Amino acid sequence: MTDLRMEGEDKERGSNTRRRDRNGPAALSLMLVALLSFQASMASAQVSTNGCYTSTALELRDKILGVPVDDISSGSTAFHKKSPALAAFASLAVPGLGELYAGRYDVGKYSTISEVALWAFYTAVGLYSNQVRNDAINFASIYAGANVAGKPSQYFVDVGNFLNTADYQALHIENGDYAGALRYQAATYQWQWQSDADRAEFKNLRIKADNYLNIGRYTLAVIFLNHIISAIDAARLTSAINASAATSLNGTPGTEGMYLKVSAGF
Repeated sequence: MTDLRMEGEDKERGSNTRRRDRNGPAALSLMLVALLSFQASMASAQVSTNGCYTSTALELRDKILGVPVDDISSGSTAFHKKSPALAAFASLAVPGLGELYAGRYDVGKYSTISEVALWAFYTAVGLYSNQVRNDAINFASIYAGANVAGKPSQYFVDVGNFLNTADYQALHIENGDYAGALRYQAATYQWQWQSDADRAEFKNLRIKADNYLNIGRYTLAVIFLNHIISAIDAARLTSAINASAATSLNGTPGTEGMYLKVSAGF
């Protein structure tokens, strides 16, 4: 009877593992799609109806031009190109920073918002995972008499799969795994659940903690992708602004001297 129950539990553990393996990439894909959709929708809201951005010299002097407005009004048409590589590196370090350097933080701010939100989510998930894990460990200490101090994660997997140390050893001896049977010989590794229901409850808590830990790992992957996306976007915007400003730079008389118009179409 014990062998059949242990075999069923092994199958259940394998089923849980396969389920997490299938759900992991799906969760990562959904988080990435949500991130890209958020950034795209917010960036598109900044685009004017004619598809280009227009600013006066007063608005662009600290963003695109490397000379003060006084130099423009005196007839200077100097334009200092910005480095797409530097913009990409800046956003790779801090999403949105490269767009800020390029003068397009109206787009880059959504990468920054995504970064803050993702880190907040990662922190919350990590804290919750640790809380559930600690609850499970304390539960095993109380209801199985397990000495939980300094034990590896595999120990808790086995505690959740076997009613006691004797069942664990018997199954490994039956399977010819004598080294495995001797793994928990020390008195500090012994456990005995008060009931099978307590064992099952502990196992569910442990699996729940692991699932949230995996969600945190997938969140880190999305954070990394957010850095890459922002870096590519910053380099693209910087290159487009450089090219457009170099060809569109022109002056027209105005009430306050020279009026500068720079358009970057996308």
